[in-house]
Amino acid sequence: MKFNLKMIAVAAAMVSAAGAANATPTTMGQNGSLVLTAFNAVTNVWYMRDTGYLLNSFLPSSVTTLSGDGAVTGDKTPAAGLTIDKTVTASFGDASFSSWLSGQTTSDVRWFLSAVDNNGSVATNRKRFITSSANASETATNGNLDGYIASGNAGGLATVYATGTNGALSSTGSSVPVAWTNNFNLGGDGLALLDQAASLFYFSRSTGTGSTTIAADATQFGNATGYATVTLASNGDFSYSLAGPEVSAVPVPAAAWLLGSGLLAMGGAIRRRKAAAQG
Repeated sequence: MKFNLKMIAVAAAMVSAAGAANATPTTMGQNGSLVLTAFNAVTNVWYMRDTGYLLNSFLPSSVTTLSGDGAVTGDKTPAAGLTIDKTVTASFGDASFSSWLSGQTTSDVRWFLSAVDNNGSVATNRKRFITSSANASETATNGNLDGYIASGNAGGLATVYATGTNGALSSTGSSVPVAWTNNFNLGGDGLALLDQAASLFYFSRSTGTGSTTIAADATQFGNATGYATVTLASNGDFSYSLAGPEVSAVPVPAAAWLLGSGLLAMGGAIRRRKAAAQG
């Protein structure tokens, strides 16, 4: 099953035409916004869009958060496929984003999707985040997790966003894009190219401390039929793809084939006898 976020661009455009402000990340702290970031790795110009979802509303179905996080159970990778709330107006096909992409050298563009919660504590909840990664075997230690959601990294994307105009590009040459080039220390191999499908992961701290040797808890988005992917296309479309259950053809037992063949042969013999009698 494939959900193309451009399909709801019309609704978002209508809201924009009515004078409503473009969506911005409401927070990158606890239960942060799920945000798409694209940037030019050579010039450091960038573009962001808020998807309209918060971290807790885009969890894999196998995850139930702790009580301090609201004890939410995810529903984004059920075995039956993906059902998305179509009222969410996350527009990635808007004219300004497409215009930004047209001004870039395609091979220089990198992108990632992320949402963070940097207010975790030992007693109630734990620091956690969602990230896309072109590395289908992405891992993170508790220390990596703390670094990823630090205020100077993904935890500060809302501040970076605010320096632009409604998600427009920023060419200030600030130090922030430097952290993006290695996917906030998860590794540069996690950044995806345009038209490249990326895996999607949910990481949460497995202990109350940010150990650099202990692995964080990790869940890859997917279901019984395969893993989910997200893709930013060179025309500006952004999509989330998740395989649904496939119905296999039921094999017909050999005995049934023999029975059917026998019945056909009998029918032919009867017709021939009738024709001979009539002759």
